[in-house]
Amino acid sequence: MSMVDPWEKAADCERSAQAAIDPHRRAMLQKLRDLWVSLANRWNLMSEAEAAAAVEAINRRHIRLLPASGGAKAA
Repeated sequence: MSMVDPWEKAADCERSAQAAIDPHRRAMLQKLRDLWVSLANRWNLMSEAEAAAAVEAINRRHIRLLPASGGAKAA
C-alpha cells in the first residue's frame, strides 16, 4: 500500500488555508495542517499499521470538517 506523505498533506492544507476567504474554513484547514505536522513528526516511530490508522483518522476528520472541497456554501 502506498502511504501518503504527511508533510505534503500539511503543505496542501497550508496552501488552501492561505487561499481561503472564509475565516472558519481557514481555521479548520490550519487545524488539519497541525494534525498532519504532528503525524509527520511521529511518522518514523510508528509501524505501518499505526501510520495507516492515523492517516485514515485524519482523512475522516478532514471529510467531516470540510465536506465541500470547493468551499462553496449551499444557498
